[in-house]
Amino acid sequence: MSKLRKFAAAAASGLTAVCMMTSCGNSIDPENIDYSVQLLAPQEGDDIAIFETSLGTITAVLYTDEVPTVVQNFKDLVEDGFYDNQVIYQVVPTVGAEMFGSSTEDGNSPTSNTEKPIKAEYSDSLWPFSGSLCALCSEMGQLWNKGYYFDSRSFFIADMPIDEETANQMEANYFPAMMVNAFEELGGVPGISQYHTVFGKVIDGMEVVNAINELPMTAIDMDVEGVSAEDYEQGYTLDEPVTIEKVTLGTFHAEDYDELDNTLTQEEYDAMVYTSAEEQAKIDEAIANGTYGQEESEDASSEESSADSSEEESVAEE
Repeated sequence: MSKLRKFAAAAASGLTAVCMMTSCGNSIDPENIDYSVQLLAPQEGDDIAIFETSLGTITAVLYTDEVPTVVQNFKDLVEDGFYDNQVIYQVVPTVGAEMFGSSTEDGNSPTSNTEKPIKAEYSDSLWPFSGSLCALCSEMGQLWNKGYYFDSRSFFIADMPIDEETANQMEANYFPAMMVNAFEELGGVPGISQYHTVFGKVIDGMEVVNAINELPMTAIDMDVEGVSAEDYEQGYTLDEPVTIEKVTLGTFHAEDYDELDNTLTQEEYDAMVYTSAEEQAKIDEAIANGTYGQEESEDASSEESSADSSEEESVAEE
């Protein structure tokens, strides 16, 4: 099963599987997506968070205007010192997820600014590209009152290139051309889109995020009663813990950075918008004509027939 369809849940023990589907948890109108929010540089004065870790410093812009409830929860906990001296309690290297936000190292002691889980909040314009800072969301409630909720548990996404299978799945499930191109350019984990809330992006220190994903680690016993191992990605603990020594809040000033991680220039962004619009027009036409996906199917059939013919010729020669 590919990265587009599954992901590990929060805790190191009592683990609950979360299946990631190719469709979004929210109903998204592609016309409402403002890709510039994530792909371009932050605006002067935007909120940022500075994570001083035992491996180095990570700076992330916070999307306060897009998901104010999630960001306010995070900011309140930072002001209380909740994240200080915590460890990265779990890593899921196959999706680049590095989890923190529990006062105990088993991942089972979260909190929030209300001291209880909070109803999840999403933005049409925030997607889990590489470098994203995400709130870990879990399904809670009874049959008639189910929903997704978050608390203090969060994770960074390391650099995760999009493979051909994932790109093909995105196209097959009608992801907009601009979305596919953005994921192919920046990488990320499209399968968790609109499930785990993106509320920030690493703009400096991505080398630290990537280094964490490469450290020696030990698999966690994820044997959960009634849950197949195929329904989640394997989680690990780091052999030598990485500590978030302190988190502080600040504001973005462009003069403080020579360059920004996970960020396109205006020229690169404009080129992607132009190319994506052309591609989307062709896709829309094919969908209207009922021919979308047929060309790929014909190419696949042709390749399969060619392979069969080659095998038959090889057998004949023998």
